[in-house]
Amino acid sequence: MSGTLDRRSFLAAGATLTLSAASYGRVLRANDKIRLGFIGTGGRGRSLMKSFLKDKDVEIVAVCDTYEPYQELAVQEAGGKAKAFTEFRQLLDDKTINAVVIATPDHQHQPQLLASLRARKDVYIEKPLSLSVEQGNQMVKAVKNSEQIVQVGMQRRSSALLHQARKVIRDGDLGAVSLVRAQWFWNMPRLAKARVLKGKLHWKEFCGPAGNQELTRDGYQNVAFWNWRYFWAFSGGNMTDQGTHLLDVVQWFLNDGKPPKSAVCQGRVARLHPAETPDVFSATFEYPEFLCTWTLAYTSSYEDGWKIIFQGEKATMELDGKGFRVFPDAGRGKPPVKPSKEVEGTVSTDPHVENFLECVRDRRATNAPIEVGHNAVIGPHLANYSLRKGCRAVLGADGRISSE
Repeated sequence: MSGTLDRRSFLAAGATLTLSAASYGRVLRANDKIRLGFIGTGGRGRSLMKSFLKDKDVEIVAVCDTYEPYQELAVQEAGGKAKAFTEFRQLLDDKTINAVVIATPDHQHQPQLLASLRARKDVYIEKPLSLSVEQGNQMVKAVKNSEQIVQVGMQRRSSALLHQARKVIRDGDLGAVSLVRAQWFWNMPRLAKARVLKGKLHWKEFCGPAGNQELTRDGYQNVAFWNWRYFWAFSGGNMTDQGTHLLDVVQWFLNDGKPPKSAVCQGRVARLHPAETPDVFSATFEYPEFLCTWTLAYTSSYEDGWKIIFQGEKATMELDGKGFRVFPDAGRGKPPVKPSKEVEGTVSTDPHVENFLECVRDRRATNAPIEVGHNAVIGPHLANYSLRKGCRAVLGADGRISSE
């Protein structure tokens, strides 16, 4: 089972935007082209380009990246006619662009989103939304004060498989859920030494709001560029990257999308030196009615990939990249039972992109609006705070993190 829920179901379930006269004026006619600009055209950005170009009424007219070979590949992917930029504000100056896709490293998300809103562009922004809770608060406020459509790239929100799994839990089939275990295991290769650049890198622009950072660390040439997710200046690491996906599912299924109250975390760099963000960690999150653990090891492919296990009094659900299975509770000391429900399926980006384009056309709320993206990454931010300060991290009523 794969694909998207039907349009009517999402319209019934989602909020509808109240449109001003100006917003009505921007509603696109059925055959109007959506002119897109792409900010960040590395591997993820170009993968998103393929998804967007499946819509025959989409034109990618401009691309932007600080690494010139990525610019060239993106122009080719767009059909050879897109303008290429190094500085994203130059792309935003094009008033004919309807919407932008932001697929840059985490540290660029906040300034690029705010600038895009000021330029009156609709935005599809990759997760994790922010580099900190404070940034996320600012981003939510800015979107609320704008008339733009924003989708955060958390594709599980548009997955029919996930909607079906959520219904199992919401219908009470598992009973009271007291523990959730999220995990992600991959056996990752060590960071490559002396990986050469194949063209010009505009390092100052790449660093952007992070300030100038050294390009080499511990003898690894260009390692901070090629592996930016492993350095605190550019990212919250795998904690916020993969964790945003998984914690959002947990919160969406069980806590009305709201973040945890607190978190504790331990972690370390076991293999991917000279990384700063850990490649092995385990965090525990406190929710009002249950606990959730989130464990990652990029040193082992045991149970390869991601999985979330919802343990209820009546049954347990295993949800992963192949589908979900429900196991009735066998009782203490009894042999395991076969699943009472088993659904195969995958999670694709395409339905999420389709939802964004539909919302750009008719000005309604997306499946993963800014508040969803913000709430999804608060837990991982709490865990990183705990890890780095060696404390229990608590989310205050004012939306700020403190230690205990």
